[in-house]
Amino acid sequence: MSRLSTRARFLFRLLQARRRRRPLTLSHLVTSRCDGRCPTCLWRGRTPGEMDTSTVRWLYEEAGRAGLAHVVVWGGEPLLRVDLPALLEGARRAGMATTLISNGWALAERWAELRGLVDVLILSLDDTGRAHDLLRGLPGLFERLESFAVDVREDPLRPALLVNTVVSRENRGALGRVAAAARRWGAGLYLCPMETGEMTSRGFVAPLAGLALPPDELRAVAAEARALKDAGLPILNTCAYLDLVARDPAIAGYACRAPRAVLTVQPNGVIRDCVRRDEAIADVRDLRAKGAPLASVFSLPRYRAMVAASCSCTACNNPDVVELSWLWDLRPAMLGKVAELATR
Repeated sequence: MSRLSTRARFLFRLLQARRRRRPLTLSHLVTSRCDGRCPTCLWRGRTPGEMDTSTVRWLYEEAGRAGLAHVVVWGGEPLLRVDLPALLEGARRAGMATTLISNGWALAERWAELRGLVDVLILSLDDTGRAHDLLRGLPGLFERLESFAVDVREDPLRPALLVNTVVSRENRGALGRVAAAARRWGAGLYLCPMETGEMTSRGFVAPLAGLALPPDELRAVAAEARALKDAGLPILNTCAYLDLVARDPAIAGYACRAPRAVLTVQPNGVIRDCVRRDEAIADVRDLRAKGAPLASVFSLPRYRAMVAASCSCTACNNPDVVELSWLWDLRPAMLGKVAELATR
């Protein structure tokens, strides 16, 4: 299936999801293990235990049956799961498009197993050269990424290649360098203000607040990204998002729709309540043991309460939440962005 037809199908499934009032995307942290040591990470080592292969494949089958069109596989570092090809193949069988997010350390070694199973590959890249290696705690990582990106460009089964750049006090001044690397690789780039914490039953808890850029610097980065985008660099954030950050670095001026569009599952099978992340909505393993379909989650009072509460929550600042919320509301700029991605 061509990327254009894949995107057209994605839009059709989006309209179906809105009509059914069910999510479009399954966001699955397949592991919290990671070979990197990024100082800005909230997820490494957070969740003990992982679902086994058969349970993950059951989850993906159920997600496809419930009408979800897309799975995002991340972590931790998903390449640490030996069964990753089997998981992605299960997602494909379930009729879902696949996105893989990785630091890329083991991509070259594992690509032969993954080739043809990944629709979108997102590489985490916060700087270039030795500076990126130091941020990740993986000497030689950038060189590996550069080599992989060059090799995969000529692959007829090449996935759409994106770069995710988290901006913080740890990588001041890196955006221009990363944008140049993304252009060299034929990749699009997403600029993401770092997430400092999460919503819990006790309110917003931000253990990494000290690493975030102060508001004036975040404004400047948003303005720089807008200038790079206008100059033809492959910045994929919409102008609306960049303008929002420049105007309001707290990024409070949006209505969150993310829980309507995305169902998030932790490595151990817990279905996450995004407004109370220390509490569970349900557990995939329990559903399977009881013979209950995944779709039964959408009628739970706890799930409906999360969706209702999220509309007044603006704790998340990253573009995947903000722009996904706009896509769910069918904003023209976001529909145009889907068409743009079809050409990558």
